[in-house]
Amino acid sequence: MNIRIDIKNLLIFSLAFILFTAIGTVSHEYGHIIVAKSLGYETTLHYGSMNYDSGELNDNLIQIYNQYENEITNNLDFEKRTEYETGIEKLKSNRLLITIGGPLQTILTGIIGLIILLRRKKQIQQNGLKIIDWLAVFLSLFWLREVFNLFMSFGREILSPNRTWFGGDEKNISQGFELWSGTFPILLGLLGLLISLFVIFKIIPNKIRLTFILSGFTGGIIGFILWMNIIGPKLIL
Repeated sequence: MNIRIDIKNLLIFSLAFILFTAIGTVSHEYGHIIVAKSLGYETTLHYGSMNYDSGELNDNLIQIYNQYENEITNNLDFEKRTEYETGIEKLKSNRLLITIGGPLQTILTGIIGLIILLRRKKQIQQNGLKIIDWLAVFLSLFWLREVFNLFMSFGREILSPNRTWFGGDEKNISQGFELWSGTFPILLGLLGLLISLFVIFKIIPNKIRLTFILSGFTGGIIGFILWMNIIGPKLIL
């Protein structure tokens, strides 16, 4: 079996993975932001995260808590209990929706890329990958974020045990729906792995597959480090 690395393609693919790592990170945060803005919150984008101001709702809850701290702490009745409990439930619901926004954006982008590839599979087999197909490949591989998050959370637990095998938005979404914390991390991680394997082994041509895989590792790692530690903090505080 003749296995060789195409250096030119390795560099091109690596640069593409670096670029799409940054794009994927920022677009993920915009998924949170879109939902937060739709709920009326002020938002701030950072290079690897976002913040939102819960505004009047949170201020009102704080005022009620300060006024009835003893009753709330001891689960006693008080004049504004219904208003307080309703506000708390709304705050939790909004927080869950905002949390869902990030992974949902990533997943929808990946699905769009996958649909394009499936619809063009015959043309790809006949004529090879065109520019639109390569774009769809990288969009579909947004699913790798789910795989990366799952393996990273496992890795952190193995290297520095704290009895927390799962993390990120997916864990918070699971807990928000009162499910086992690993429900969405594992479900989305495995689904992302299957989709990524399909793209790599059914769409990418054999002769450049190894080059593409290596560029994914190198470009993804370099892109993450560059964006999170060097470029991102300078462009977006």
